[in-house]
Amino acid sequence: MAKISLAGFKDPVRRPRYIIWTGAAVLVLAAVMITALGVTSTYWFCANGCHKVQDDTIIAYDRSSHSNVSCMACHMPVNAGPITFMLHKAEALGELYLTATNRFELPLNPGSHLALDASHMGSEQCTQCHNLANRPVTPSPGIIIDHDVHTEAEIHCTVCHNRVAHPEDFELTLVHPVTGEPNQPHEDFMLMTACFRCHTLTSESPSGIMAPGACSACHTPDFVLTPDSHFDDGFLPRGHADLALVDLEAMSAAAGEADHDVPASEEETPTGEGTEESSRGIARAYAAEGEAPGADAPMPDRLEHLPPVAAVGYCSTCHVIDRFCMDCHGMAMPHPIEFRTQTHAEFFVAQPEKCEMCHTAADPHFCDRCHHGTMSDWEFQTDVFWGGEQHAEAVRTNGVPGCLGVCHEVSYCQDCHTALNPIPTSHQAGDWLRRPAEELGQHAVEAHSEITACEVCHGEGGPNAAFCKNCHVFDMPHPQEFTEFHATTGRNNPEACANCHTYVELCSDCHHEGAIDGQPWLRVHANTVNDIGADGCFVKCHSKQFCIDCHNDMTVLPTSHEQAGWTRRVEIDTPALHPPAYESQPENCTYCHGEGGAAATFCNACHRLEMPHPADFRETHAPSFRENEFARPVCDNCHVQLFCDRCHHEGATGARPWELEHPQIVRDSGAEPCFECHAPTFCAACHVRLGRE
Repeated sequence: MAKISLAGFKDPVRRPRYIIWTGAAVLVLAAVMITALGVTSTYWFCANGCHKVQDDTIIAYDRSSHSNVSCMACHMPVNAGPITFMLHKAEALGELYLTATNRFELPLNPGSHLALDASHMGSEQCTQCHNLANRPVTPSPGIIIDHDVHTEAEIHCTVCHNRVAHPEDFELTLVHPVTGEPNQPHEDFMLMTACFRCHTLTSESPSGIMAPGACSACHTPDFVLTPDSHFDDGFLPRGHADLALVDLEAMSAAAGEADHDVPASEEETPTGEGTEESSRGIARAYAAEGEAPGADAPMPDRLEHLPPVAAVGYCSTCHVIDRFCMDCHGMAMPHPIEFRTQTHAEFFVAQPEKCEMCHTAADPHFCDRCHHGTMSDWEFQTDVFWGGEQHAEAVRTNGVPGCLGVCHEVSYCQDCHTALNPIPTSHQAGDWLRRPAEELGQHAVEAHSEITACEVCHGEGGPNAAFCKNCHVFDMPHPQEFTEFHATTGRNNPEACANCHTYVELCSDCHHEGAIDGQPWLRVHANTVNDIGADGCFVKCHSKQFCIDCHNDMTVLPTSHEQAGWTRRVEIDTPALHPPAYESQPENCTYCHGEGGAAATFCNACHRLEMPHPADFRETHAPSFRENEFARPVCDNCHVQLFCDRCHHEGATGARPWELEHPQIVRDSGAEPCFECHAPTFCAACHVRLGRE
């Protein structure tokens, strides 16, 4: 490791050379540092190097009236010495890491905290160029600004003029390097709401800086105090409420609070001056930032703890909320939850004129939309009269619980219906009392769903009320024991049953298992009997002879009998369908074909053989053929020719007729096996007949 030696300075011979080189090194280092400090203090370096990541700040600077002023002129203490200058550079160098790693914050200088910090951005930065003693002040028309008063109160320039050199009057371009969120503009301290961070209409101030909030303190006598929005059509009653709600939401978001006592509606006074407590929105917004410094705290500390501009209510700059809004509305605004859910009815009864100021005058359906809309689960139609078809449709759709017990009693509805004698449109429908092929009429369906609606006109008691009993005669719905004697009742008083039960299939639907409501039993009983058998038919009602007589009289052929392959094979390995049908449900066959199974007269007339064939039938059937005990047509009842071929002709596959298969088999194996059954002349006769060689 190289060592620095001072021996050269002690050696008379080398001393001059050491002194010269040391001096040269010092001069080079000084030149480099001076050049670096000069370069890093230029606009080029600030815009393209240090703050290139803050393009929006540079764009704003270029658009400002200060674009020809050096960055260092404002961002460096006035008349700063070399040490201060170097410390400032060292401090800025510490932020190089954030810039290089894309961890810089957006927006730069959030909350404009540098503007509120007199040690970094004091008035000297401005007064080094702007001498207020000889410079005319040109505020906006109608604005009075006393800079001397603010100076005496130690309010430095950027507490109000925070965006002079960086006005954000354009759409910002940057996005956060990590989250991707767009850059957000800074607050403008020149807004009237920003003034009311210190100014107040009352004796309270969140910052402890007691500045007057009267209109005459900042505005000329000829200034129009009423904002343009207050002259818009519809500002009263709805417009001002919408503006106040926007104001409330902005304050809540800025202060981090969920609720404020800021009003949702208020009216502008001619003078625009308040008389009592300041806007609680300011105090609460300030409380969200932290406890305000005391009146004896140094001024800079109090300035650094000013509430956000957005937390100062726009409405409260002219109106003392608690007094102004309450005097007009007579209640807390916006309405608290308990007012909307519990006490608003009592308030309306006591002071209807207060409610009508905002609601019924501008919106005659305001009450109806809630009471005859959302409360009754109905979308109120403003173009349809409620007392007519609309309320009838609402009641038909949702029932009457939303009406009864909330606003009205049953007697209210009864008195109105009695006076007007309305006939509901539902009662005029053709199926109101009875529906063809249905068990219940429409009136019974609706009575089941909401009997209270019926009781409005027909009296309490449900289906057993006097009105209903006069028609039904019997208890409704029928008691459980009614099924035990209903047959007798029906025979004795069929008219009473016919009031509801107008279709003949009613009995079938109950007594016939598998019946389909409203469909004649004769159309569906075949499938039911096929699926579950007929035993259930004979338990209580029918005898087997009943079914046989009916089938014979109507010449009924079950659909199963019409299937292909029902009586005989279609393919060699597929048996006829009727034997397995008999095996699964033999009683279904005996109803028409008699007892005895396969030996019954009906079956034997077709089969003519013992069924199933006895075990020795394979050996005995050939002699029986020869002795004419039965003929081939008997076999053909069940079997196809391929069935015989596969057994009698060696090599037959049964896939196609033997006449097509045997030539190849005879060529391969010879004809000797054929002569066990056939004479040689049989083969010759066949070949000659078919013309084969």
